Amino acid sequence: MKIQKHKAKLNLFNSACLLVLALFASGCSQNKLLTSHDYEKSQRAFLRGDTENALLDLPRGVEEGTFINTMEKSYLSLIQNKPQIKGLQKQAEVLESRVRYHVSGEARNFFYVQTPEDYYASEHEVIWLHFLLSWGYSLQGQYEDACVEARIAGSLLSLPWSPAGHFDDPAMRLFLAGLWTMCGEWHEAQVDLRAAWFLDNSLTWAKELAEHKQPPAHLFIVLGGPGPEPEWHPEMTANPLRSGRQVSFKLRGRKSPLAIADQRGVAIEPHLSPDASKWYERHLARESELHEIIQDSAYGKKMAFSGALTGTEIAITSSVGLAIGIGGTALGAAVIYYGQSADAFKAGLFLAVLSIEEGIKISKRGYQQSTHRLKQELDPAPRYRFVRYLPEYLWMGWSEQDICYPAELRTPSAKIKIAGPNIVNRAAVSIAYMPENQFTPDDRAACGSRANSVVYLPDTSSNYCPP
Repeated sequence: MKIQKHKAKLNLFNSACLLVLALFASGCSQNKLLTSHDYEKSQRAFLRGDTENALLDLPRGVEEGTFINTMEKSYLSLIQNKPQIKGLQKQAEVLESRVRYHVSGEARNFFYVQTPEDYYASEHEVIWLHFLLSWGYSLQGQYEDACVEARIAGSLLSLPWSPAGHFDDPAMRLFLAGLWTMCGEWHEAQVDLRAAWFLDNSLTWAKELAEHKQPPAHLFIVLGGPGPEPEWHPEMTANPLRSGRQVSFKLRGRKSPLAIADQRGVAIEPHLSPDASKWYERHLARESELHEIIQDSAYGKKMAFSGALTGTEIAITSSVGLAIGIGGTALGAAVIYYGQSADAFKAGLFLAVLSIEEGIKISKRGYQQSTHRLKQELDPAPRYRFVRYLPEYLWMGWSEQDICYPAELRTPSAKIKIAGPNIVNRAAVSIAYMPENQFTPDDRAACGSRANSVVYLPDTSSNYCPP
């Protein structure tokens, strides 16, 4: 009976100590900006190819109307063939007067744009802003405006902002060629197709397409990849602050083989572009240049505060564990001394051993919880800010003859059908997003067989099929 009472008191004491520790840990500062956790629901829908719910499930409120939020909304809308670009227009107007060119010795060829919310949009994001506007204008039938935005994007890719060079990319050139085709400027598309081949000589098919005097009857641009995820890779180098916040981007797209065929079985051969890895390498190098002082200072303060807090927590939990072990041992000794019987000896010894074991458990648990929290606090990847919804690569295919819609696009893991071309302006151009599933075991269990075969079939009442 006495042992049970002592054990109850011990449990009550342990609970009180843990409550104090929990309240102490909760005092850490909270980041009001979005984290990767806020995107989880939207990302799951996007990986399934459910772009409608990916858009609906975008986190709201916190960063509504910012550059990142506007870009992500616009991309998810456009791949649904919905040209909702008013937000992009506002962003373009605001950012027009904010373009600056970084001319340090290490990065003379980097340009950047500082948004009103103090986000430094990277080069590929600024270029994609104009890509998305051009795409949206073409869907609205405003081809002159679409060509203007394509020209701005081409200038950002082409003009030598400094003697050191400029940012250029073959995948972006291929998409730009598609934009020129949509707005009816085939000769401009030819220029960018040749530029893509010049940047990557393996793209002989782009050079072949550029040699066509007229645009193909049908052009397919299929966007792939769910976008990268930042990962934390802390390394000990000469600059512990810089190495401590080292982040890299992991591309998640599979680059699966793609097959395109029309309703009559006519096959269109798709060609895969290079991926976006160079965009994000450039992004990280540029971030290091632009933010080295600001971020090192902020990260250093955070590292010092979090380290001190963790050290304090470990000291407290160790002290609590030690106190419980010593107190329980003393209590057990008292029971043995005053009981003066075999039962009292057993009860005291049991209480002492139990107290020591419980003290060790509390110390270990406190150490594990504190170090885990420290890692979460210092890991910059979940809070790393960038435009998540952009393609990682694209497939491009074309047909010189008329084809009959709906056209079917198929990979080993997914299938979609296109009811008709998005734009018919000298050439019929179709842009689609192809989901390449990367499901977790939980996702597979929830989705069943659909986890291996996603079907997106728009309304086929507007099927486009020549006589």
